[in-house]
Amino acid sequence: MMWPKKEPEGRVAATRLSRRGLDLGKISGVLPLAWRSLLLLSMTLGAGSCIVADPPEYRAPGQTRPVLNVYSAVPTATRILVVYTNKVPTQFTVQVRSEDAGDELRGVFFLDYQVHPGESPLNGFTLPASTYDNTGREASFAWTPVKGVVTDGCHFVSLIVAHSDSFLSNDNTHLDPRRADDDAAIVTWTVNVNPPPDMSLVNCPTNALPAVP
Repeated sequence: MMWPKKEPEGRVAATRLSRRGLDLGKISGVLPLAWRSLLLLSMTLGAGSCIVADPPEYRAPGQTRPVLNVYSAVPTATRILVVYTNKVPTQFTVQVRSEDAGDELRGVFFLDYQVHPGESPLNGFTLPASTYDNTGREASFAWTPVKGVVTDGCHFVSLIVAHSDSFLSNDNTHLDPRRADDDAAIVTWTVNVNPPPDMSLVNCPTNALPAVP
């Protein structure tokens, strides 16, 4: 029979079998912690992999009413312009912005728009369809009143801008009343043609109809 070897200070040397038992005891104490860590990791990964957000639905931008930047219009629309017949033209320019959804813009410059009598289209034009963030589009028109056609005194030069399908199908200078309220933009300049020496403003046209006798 083999007795355990006596170690100094009364310690008994462990046999190989007893040491293996001690090591297994230590490992068995670590295993539950390792399993719990692996379980937590797998739950975290599983939760992350299950939450998949659907991609946002793409919607094309809708059409918006045109916006005329009257603040930066040239010339300014906040004062009376003095113009002379058969002289240097007056250049009217204003920035246009809108979301068009593929529909081009149409603009018309009028003299005395919706004024009785005297309304007259001066110039019509189109602008290619674009987006609201395009700040490079402008409506521009050079105008000189013609002697004998435009009377001296007060007149109004108006710019109307809307999408092309907002104009009457048989008249591309006038708006369809059913769409005008929702799609049209307007800016008006007051002009004084061949004013008298004191620059007074006379003969301004009016919307009033002639009196019935």
